[in-house]
Amino acid sequence: MNALQRNDELGAIEILPEEVPVSMPELPPRLVINTVQQFKAISDPIRSRILGIIQNQPATAKQIADRLGASPGAIGHHLHVLEAAGLAQVIARRITRGIVANYYTRTARIFTYELPPEVAGNASIGLEIMTQAREELAEALVTIEEDPLRTDSFPHIRLSPERAGVYFERLEALVNDILHETPDPNGEVYGIFVSMFKAPAYLQGPGMTIPSEDRETEEGDL
Repeated sequence: MNALQRNDELGAIEILPEEVPVSMPELPPRLVINTVQQFKAISDPIRSRILGIIQNQPATAKQIADRLGASPGAIGHHLHVLEAAGLAQVIARRITRGIVANYYTRTARIFTYELPPEVAGNASIGLEIMTQAREELAEALVTIEEDPLRTDSFPHIRLSPERAGVYFERLEALVNDILHETPDPNGEVYGIFVSMFKAPAYLQGPGMTIPSEDRETEEGDL
């Protein structure tokens, strides 16, 4: 997006008076990340945090900067990178203390990765998402005093491909339900991490042991 095109698009957005609140629009449930530009834009840690903030509420560069302890100029630069990659958008403009402020949101509730190998390289998107979820939980444990609804579990179960498929579909349906939930402007933001994967090789092994194998083990222990 060039500067002229961006100015034309911004000019088409009505400037709201200072007393008019900016509400969260209904975003598409998903956006596919499949280009180098998108991948580079979303891989930056600061930009990832910005996308988290504007996932559930519109915010200006100044508001985001205050929450992240950064300068508005630096956040504005990151927002322009995200906007150029199609990951962030200006959804409203409002006069604030005599200055026209742009309000940003993401372009979708969540981003789905479909990156070709030449783009992703050796990076594991799933592992990066898990790492981000771990970092958010660690920060929440320090900054959130009470969270009665927090739950954690990490079960393992031996399943047939058919039964594994059943649980996969149920988890996918749960995520879709969450994505189509109407956000409560007076509610709190909850992080929900969902993952299903085959456990590592050391946890696999045979489903049943042969009695002769048990006897060999017992004899070896004598």
